[in-house]
Formats: sequence, structure tokens, C-alpha cells
Amino acid sequence: MVFYPIADTLVMKAKLLFLGVLLLGCESPRLPRPKAYPRLTLPDTGRYDTLDCPICPMRFAYPAYAKLHYVPKDSCWFDIYFPDLDAYWHITAHDLHTLHKTPGKALETYRKLIYKHAIRATDIMERSIRGPHGKGFFYEIYGDAPTHALLFYTDSVRYALMIASYFKVAGAEDSLAPVIDRMKYELQRIYPTITWRPVELTRTRTCF
Repeated sequence: MVFYPIADTLVMKAKLLFLGVLLLGCESPRLPRPKAYPRLTLPDTGRYDTLDCPICPMRFAYPAYAKLHYVPKDSCWFDIYFPDLDAYWHITAHDLHTLHKTPGKALETYRKLIYKHAIRATDIMERSIRGPHGKGFFYEIYGDAPTHALLFYTDSVRYALMIASYFKVAGAEDSLAPVIDRMKYELQRIYPTITWRPVELTRTRTCF
């Protein structure tokens, strides 16, 4: 058995105590890291192209930094894609006479679809809008739902248009806030430019 002098033992204990204090003092407290989101560069706005397709019952201006994506060949259902923002507008337009529906019935149908988003939304705000050639409603959807804004517009007689602004995949609302705000801004600039015209059934029945 080995015996150490009392003085040496006290020195060793003091060194260990000092080392422990030093390590504790150097260890920084663990704080939760703030969420990091990719930096977004919004494209310049102010330039617009005109949607003018014979099989669609309307014309309107849309941002020049967007691209048209045609979906079917026999109806006015298509997407407008914003590649810089990875966002979409889904366009659905109808000649209500062919559907045997009134504008009020069309709005009722669309409204049911809109409020299906309430499952994932924290809130849905609805407000009436009016333009030179019609009226309708603008919806803002809050929360982590893929769709964040919708526009319903009609001439109150024959034609109805629905535009849904959405992302392919739902994301955190705060991280997408700049894009959502831009899409809402552009969508609200559209309805004053909407004009109506009879559908022309062309041989190819396509515009894109």
C-alpha cells in the first residue's frame, strides 16, 4: 500500500477542483439555434404579358417573369408557373351556360373547395372585390396549407374564373412569407385587367 503525504493529496484535489471549474467555465450554454431559411431574391415586377387564348373566355395581364403551362387540350384549365419562386397559379375558367350553372352556383361550388383548406389553415379571410368587368372574392389562407390565396371573379352573367396560388409542397409559412406576399400582390393586380369574350373552338384547341 502506498501512502501520499497529506500536502500532496491536498494539492492534487485543488488541481482537480480548478480543472473542473475551468472546464465548466469554458463550456458555453447550449442555446437553440435559430431556424435558417434560404435567402430569396424576388424578381423585378412591373412588366406584364397578356393571356389571350381562344379557348378561354377571358383575357388578363400576368407577370412577365412567369411561364404558361398548359394542362388539358379541351378546356381552359392550366398553370402559370413562377420558376424564380417555385410557385404556381392554377387557372380554371368556365362558360357557365355550358355547365348549366349560375354565377352564384359556381361561387358556391368553389367556396366549398376553398374551405376544404381549413383543415390545415389557421385562418381564412374573405373579402369582396370589384373590377371594371366583374366582381368576386379574394381569399387569403394562413397556416402551412399549400394554397395561400385564391381569386374568384365573374361577370355575374355567363363567365367565371378561379385562380389558386399554391406551392407543390406545403412549407413553413414564415419561411415563405416573402413569396406569399409577392403572389398575393400580383394576384390582386390581375382582376382589374380581366375582360371577357366568347370561347372560340379552334381546330387544335390549344394555346400553348
